[in-house]
Amino acid sequence: MTSTRAAAEHAGRWKASRGQAPHYASGHERWWTCLACPLDGCEWHHDDRHDAPAAPAVLEALVREHVAGHPLGDVLASLTAARDATGAVNASNDRAWDVVRLRRQQAAERGEHPYSDPVAQQLSAALVGHEDHQALRDLLAAPRPGLTRRP
Repeated sequence: MTSTRAAAEHAGRWKASRGQAPHYASGHERWWTCLACPLDGCEWHHDDRHDAPAAPAVLEALVREHVAGHPLGDVLASLTAARDATGAVNASNDRAWDVVRLRRQQAAERGEHPYSDPVAQQLSAALVGHEDHQALRDLLAAPRPGLTRRP
């Protein structure tokens, strides 16, 4: 994968997380990758179907043609911000895994199975997107007697 395509895919995911430009469809054989402009306010994107992908050279030409219409400084600033945001998320993820490892180590030191700690189980489920975390979300969303929810 070319660095231009990788950067465009990253930008597509970043924009999608902010409610801009579609990024992925559902359905096993109908998935696509959205190559999106990384600049805020620019809605350009290209959906590349997984079942009939365009040649890498074609995708690179599409992205280059679009990006050439923006000032280079703006494109670089946007990609730098996306890289920094991704770095911050990765660092946060690493810190959360440190907590999981610590809780597992503490359980082992207590003579328990390392994976028996409920906090480590919940946190690791959240980090990997396991179905157990959805059960936790469902539990949190359920109305609880005596508690009022704040907006």
